[in-house]
Amino acid sequence: MRALALVLLLAAPAAAQTEVKLALTGVGGAPAPGLALPPFEAEDPSVEADALLARELREIVRQDLMLSRRFDVKDELVLAEPVQGATWRVLAKLSKNADKISVRLKLANAEGGKETVFERFYRQDAQWLRALAHRMADDVVKAATGRDGIARTRIAFANNRTGHKEIWVMDYDGENVKRLTNDRSISLLPRFSPDGRRLAYTSYKDGNPDLWLLDLETGHAKVFSEAQGLNIAGGFSPDGTRLLMTLSRGKSPNLFVKDVAGGEAERLTSHFGADSTPTFSPDARQVAFVSDRSGNPQIHVLDIPTKKITRLTSLNWCDAPAWSPTGEWIAFSGRAHNKDKMDIFLVDVTGGQVRQLTHGEGSNEDPAWSPDGRFLAFSSTRGKRSQVWVMDNDGSAPRLMADVPGASVTPHWSPVPK
Repeated sequence: MRALALVLLLAAPAAAQTEVKLALTGVGGAPAPGLALPPFEAEDPSVEADALLARELREIVRQDLMLSRRFDVKDELVLAEPVQGATWRVLAKLSKNADKISVRLKLANAEGGKETVFERFYRQDAQWLRALAHRMADDVVKAATGRDGIARTRIAFANNRTGHKEIWVMDYDGENVKRLTNDRSISLLPRFSPDGRRLAYTSYKDGNPDLWLLDLETGHAKVFSEAQGLNIAGGFSPDGTRLLMTLSRGKSPNLFVKDVAGGEAERLTSHFGADSTPTFSPDARQVAFVSDRSGNPQIHVLDIPTKKITRLTSLNWCDAPAWSPTGEWIAFSGRAHNKDKMDIFLVDVTGGQVRQLTHGEGSNEDPAWSPDGRFLAFSSTRGKRSQVWVMDNDGSAPRLMADVPGASVTPHWSPVPK
């Protein structure tokens, strides 16, 4: 049974760094607009420590803007010698007083002169320099494109570096890796709530695969579902009020949904085989899931109002669907033929299009969308052990998130902080 196999998974091999080729294109394949990035300055150029901090801050912001894939970032070595082909220019001045950093950020129109598009003042504890840089990068993306940036998002995953399978989290760029649980057992399959304040996960710490909710602000965890058998989170509804689950009440796993506030779980499917790994559509009217009702596990969609179930795929094996935030695609792991390794695929909501994004570079599983729908995190064994990788939503530019000791699996991407 695939659902049970997933819960017991975690000993995979994984990732060696490969060459990353960034596809710098905008909407419809048009070139990404140029963004000039001159050196960030110290308010008082004679203070060397401030100048060093300004350089460090610029490097993090530069990396964020490049990873956003929204711009063609152009390094402007000397402000008096502007680079050509830039639409915008980012300017920043920094000062440090005691343990506080102050920054003035400006986004200017580079083509028409020095017209200011956006300006903001920040004051931050010096120890949170990376967080400040991520916020600045997101503000630039929002001001320039009208879209939310993802530099402040995080990725949760399961890892066994301690000898036990625990839940960990890292920044979207692979920095600040941190362990969240200390259950000293098997904990896995994390799922962020839409407000980013809670994390659902399954833990065997009391002997049964129970479903827990972890408050990320207080660090307190409480059990959410502890029925005998499997209790696995599928995903929160977009408004955060309900949680999809796989429960093995009776002989087989089936799909349930339960109010986060409490109460009884509502059964969504009653199949004699295995229905598992559910994911809500963006409007919460439909649920994509895996079922073996037609033979091998395939991706199906349940329309909640009508209870109609539609099969989308016809591969050898399918698992772990994840509905895109924009609604057009469902990512999943699977294999086209029996002897293939697991790869990442997309299927459209009609089942008419199936696109393969990875092609046998190790075993690739557990896709998770970035909140803007432009990237996919996934686990891959394309090296010596399973690690979390990220690629563009067309399968291009795969990159290792972080070289975390142990095996890392079942990633999930946080929403954009509000």
